[in-house]
Amino acid sequence: MDDATQATAPTSAPLSTYACKSCGAAQTLAPGAEALTCAYCGAVTPIVRATRAIVEHDFEQARARIQRGPAAGLATGAREVQCKTCGARSVTTLQARRCPFCDDPMVVELPATADSILPDAVVPFHVGKDDAATAYQTWLRSRWFAPSDLKRRAERDGLDGVYAPYWTYDSDSLTHYTGSRGEHYWDEEEYTDSQNRRQTRRVRRTRWYSASGTVTVRFDDVQVCASSGLPRQRMAQLEPWKLDGLRPFDGAYLAGFVAERYSVDLEDGWGQAQGIMEGRISTAVRRDIGGDEQRIHDLDIHHRAVTFKHVLLPVWVSSFRYRGKVFRVVVNAQTGEVAGDRPWSVWKIALLVLAIAAMIAGVVYLVHRNRAPAPTPPPAVEMGPAPTQLPAPIEVDPPRPPPLPPPR
Repeated sequence: MDDATQATAPTSAPLSTYACKSCGAAQTLAPGAEALTCAYCGAVTPIVRATRAIVEHDFEQARARIQRGPAAGLATGAREVQCKTCGARSVTTLQARRCPFCDDPMVVELPATADSILPDAVVPFHVGKDDAATAYQTWLRSRWFAPSDLKRRAERDGLDGVYAPYWTYDSDSLTHYTGSRGEHYWDEEEYTDSQNRRQTRRVRRTRWYSASGTVTVRFDDVQVCASSGLPRQRMAQLEPWKLDGLRPFDGAYLAGFVAERYSVDLEDGWGQAQGIMEGRISTAVRRDIGGDEQRIHDLDIHHRAVTFKHVLLPVWVSSFRYRGKVFRVVVNAQTGEVAGDRPWSVWKIALLVLAIAAMIAGVVYLVHRNRAPAPTPPPAVEMGPAPTQLPAPIEVDPPRPPPLPPPR
């Protein structure tokens, strides 16, 4: 297997694969129904669920005797194709016209090879395309800084149904560790405050003790995404998958959909799984050390009874180009959860910055205005000394004439 390859897939008119028994047209899987439906006459053909068990393969033995075969043999009428732009490889029963992982039309058919580990199980599509599109549009509307024309482009490009490849690993781990246990205690210390006075305060300190021991942790179905055509970080947001919905693999589940071929091989996937397991083992070790704080100095991890299986999990994918860059949004076709990347609108961000700057300027102006001193009253005009007030005039009766002498 070529580890550098990726899965890819097209979309379009179905080839003659699972023919309708009524009219002979190609049928496709009906999400949530576990049945094939005919788009022409409406006939429904239930998928008979296999009674065989889903096998967990012994990791060491399986590398030598695991069943391998051509990827195109997964479903009737399927072909393996590869995108010449991003290199993604996938199996499809559709007419290849474009790559759902980079939106490029350069897709070519590959010759059949028998180097692929065939899938053991599949989780059928449960969320239909219309429901996935609704969840996608809701997700887009919540992205305030996305370009205004992104919704129109998303509606134009639509969604592709893809089965993403996953490895799951089981293990019984035994870990010997050394470390330290920290226990808190309180002490008093003297210090000088800002007023240059001596004070006393309580401080928490830690006393450390050596620790060692052994822990066992059982792992079941640690999930590792084996896709390189889908954004790894965004796929992690859709995890963990509910694997109780697994069905023994049947090519009929691929009718009308694309199955990406794994690009992370079995050994590399196991390396990623061990990294995931080590995080949980460290948590168990800290719990075993106890105390208030823990330090881990060394972990000697041993995995026993390691098993794995190869499964296909359902995803709706929107892949579109915006100003020369590829963006991808994925919808979990089991739960309807959405994760993805989208471009940023420079104009919207610039308007927000201007609006924030205007608000800050307005607040600064109001604060400055309220803190401005009251205007100083004009100075009083200095007048000269007030004129001396003259006493009020005194009214004097005029003198009376002397009395006339009496007549003689």
